[in-house]
Amino acid sequence: MRRRPTTLRRPAVAALCLGLVALPAGPAFAERSAQEPVEVINGDLSLPALTGNGNTITPTGWSIGSTSANNGAGTANGLIRFAGGTSGHPDQKAGVMLRENGPAYEFKQRLRGVRPGAEVTVTFDDSPGVAMQCAPRTVEQGQTYTVQGDGGHVQKELTEPDPDKEFNVFGAGVWRTGRTYTFTADQSEPLLTFASTVPARPNGAANGTGTNGGYCGPMIADIKAVQVTPPLDKTIRSNELPPSVAFKGNDKITVAQAVTECNRAAAQCAFTPEDDYSFAYYEPARQTGEGYINCTRATIDRERPLKFSARTISDLPAPAGLPPANESAAPSNMNGQFTGGTGTTPAWNPTADRTVKEIISPGEVSWIETQSGRQRTEGWFKSSPTPADPNQDWRLYTVVDYPSPQLADRFYQRTGPLTAAEQARCRSHRPSAETPNDAGSPAAGADRG
Repeated sequence: MRRRPTTLRRPAVAALCLGLVALPAGPAFAERSAQEPVEVINGDLSLPALTGNGNTITPTGWSIGSTSANNGAGTANGLIRFAGGTSGHPDQKAGVMLRENGPAYEFKQRLRGVRPGAEVTVTFDDSPGVAMQCAPRTVEQGQTYTVQGDGGHVQKELTEPDPDKEFNVFGAGVWRTGRTYTFTADQSEPLLTFASTVPARPNGAANGTGTNGGYCGPMIADIKAVQVTPPLDKTIRSNELPPSVAFKGNDKITVAQAVTECNRAAAQCAFTPEDDYSFAYYEPARQTGEGYINCTRATIDRERPLKFSARTISDLPAPAGLPPANESAAPSNMNGQFTGGTGTTPAWNPTADRTVKEIISPGEVSWIETQSGRQRTEGWFKSSPTPADPNQDWRLYTVVDYPSPQLADRFYQRTGPLTAAEQARCRSHRPSAETPNDAGSPAAGADRG
């Protein structure tokens, strides 16, 4: 079977990297093993600035209980934050005291930029409560809490005991530094959640057993994170792309809401591609047009017209304009943000007419196969500029798979021997004269010399 390459639809610039169809070099999975820092907004819990010993204002970038209520801050008075001089932390770090147990008081934040499959390691410090309301028997054996990231197990923790705590007096704290929790994220921007599991007992000052309605709980400080990102998987087909997801602050929102936000103005959002997870590739070969059978005894050498089309694959709603519903219309704001962020202007759904030189030997069939040059771009539309309040930060993750502006399409003429059916077809089309008389009778004799 022969294979003849022909002309390309777009001028080739360079083969950027391996695709779904293997290019000359590079693995299908790009291994990644080095740890990378993960952004933990206000991980030192210093914002907003503390005055006095502490307050109940939710730390910037964090949510308590709900991730959408109270402008993203969640439950009011859901925890108490102590300044470094009051928390007792050995490095004078501010600390938050988790209040009560139950979902309404969970202390949480989405870890920006973490993708599914990433192995995340969180480090933090803990201590039993130092609040004046902490009764001695509440902290003398330590206090319990949990930490969990989306996709990971619930890790149960018990702080060090504080046998010297006195009621109505600030405690000195018994800090453990460098506690760790490791999990594998099962979604984009997983929620990291700390939650007290200390029951909210009433005031027990008289006997030293109460928690004053929950105003005494374990303390957390100096939260940091690193990740080992998952390998790039180039074997994922275009019909199996991960779905788009959207967030506002720590709240998960609908993709349609984020599209409306980003389309409000030309510079409302900026698109940043994930370069480590974006690549050019060749899709698997497919037959274009019909096969041609050479039933003659001569070689056929001709120019064959060929029409080829490609399309963009995206799950974004039509208002995003990726791809545009009507290419003759003005590009959407998100379309401009995408092209500005990638530095390219894709032909979203191109159709090309080409003439292919076709040579078919006698007794062979010929057909044309194409391999489309594609670009898969993964990235984030984000509020631009980044708002001072992290709870007002819009983010939309998406993957767009479209005809590559740089990687040329491949066209191949392929030929092969005729099948039995094709041979029968050739015979059925060969003209022959009928026997003139007595066509159905046997011969009456023979001539012999």
